[in-house]
Amino acid sequence: MPHTTTLESLRFTTLVALPNVAEGLFSRRPAVTAALNRVGVASRAHRLLTTLRLRYGDGPIRVKVGSKPTLLVFGPDQIRFVLSHAPAPFASNPEPKLSGMNKFQPHALTISRGDHWSDRRRFTEAVLAHAAGSGAVAHRCDTVADQEARAMPDSLDWPGFHSALQRIARRIILGDNAADDRQISAQLVTLMARANPPGRGDPELFDTFLSALSRYVQAADAHSLVGQFAAAPASDITYPTHQVIHWMFAMGDTLAINLWRCLALLATHPEILLNAQNAIDAHGAHDYLAGCLSEAMRLWPSTPVLARTLTGPTEWDGEMVPAGTQVMIVNTFNHRDTSRFPGADQFNPTAWTQGPAQTSWSFNFFSHGPQACPGADLALRIGVVVLTALLGERNPAATGARLDPHRPLPLALDHSRVGIRFRRRH
Repeated sequence: MPHTTTLESLRFTTLVALPNVAEGLFSRRPAVTAALNRVGVASRAHRLLTTLRLRYGDGPIRVKVGSKPTLLVFGPDQIRFVLSHAPAPFASNPEPKLSGMNKFQPHALTISRGDHWSDRRRFTEAVLAHAAGSGAVAHRCDTVADQEARAMPDSLDWPGFHSALQRIARRIILGDNAADDRQISAQLVTLMARANPPGRGDPELFDTFLSALSRYVQAADAHSLVGQFAAAPASDITYPTHQVIHWMFAMGDTLAINLWRCLALLATHPEILLNAQNAIDAHGAHDYLAGCLSEAMRLWPSTPVLARTLTGPTEWDGEMVPAGTQVMIVNTFNHRDTSRFPGADQFNPTAWTQGPAQTSWSFNFFSHGPQACPGADLALRIGVVVLTALLGERNPAATGARLDPHRPLPLALDHSRVGIRFRRRH
């Protein structure tokens, strides 16, 4: 396997690995994001990674990140090898992710291994299956997302939109009795921020939060997600309430960011917006709007780097790689690799409806393989309903974002600086 030079490893650490941690693994630090954007870290990192891929190929490439042996992979075949062999030997709980998540969701599926992972994955898939198709739970998901989106005002900033998506998440996951419980959402945001390395977490707040969450689970609405727990396979290692924590921030925080960026893209790309609204008018917008949302996630992935750790010695490309080796898949580069995808810097929803993007192992905002996001379909479903409700009768205009449809889109977009103003279509 090729090795990067000491200088290349140092540059990789300072431009890719450290900024990823500094911005916040679980809750982004706005001041750090703004500082990194001011000095152009995203562009400098992209240039470095372009050089490394051209010099060393698709990987695996040995790179030293601090004192930790690390393998960097670029190409879809190498990415497929890693992600299709999960959670063993490629586990998704490397440090510092593991120690950080232990502070606010210690029994989460995403950091589980072995029987614990199989048990929690089976439970999660069984619960989320109720939100698919046309059953009562799925219908309620659609109704809640539609109601809340239509209630959004014509002038929106990021905090207002974020709050609305958190309300959607509470109603869908916990039930209508949690609709106005902003405190439980705020507690989770605080816990995630305090779990960011090198944070120590907040055990007292976690206990308070978990107690509140448990009360909603015990008094579950019949058509909420927690209302499906009784019918789902569970054991003494499942910890159902702990699985809810991940769903809450995935829907209320991560999906909110992705939808907000999607709205900014649609507001600045009039032809694509018109296509979307025509599809809405014709009652056939799901695939196209899902493509719009997927493009927002591809352009600015909320997980900039997928990290894995080897659970045991593994033969890879003719070499034995020792246990504990870290593997890094840099989504922010792979999603924008114009040498592999010539239109990678453009907003192109048809790549998902008519092109090969849907099956590409290079695009990993939902990951791929056995540990792919079990809530991907639900996230797209809710996102499409929200976009349909917002755009069916209103046209968006964006402030705080320079997104020119005739120029390459920026490698970084600070969603917190974006504002959206709507006006009536007709």
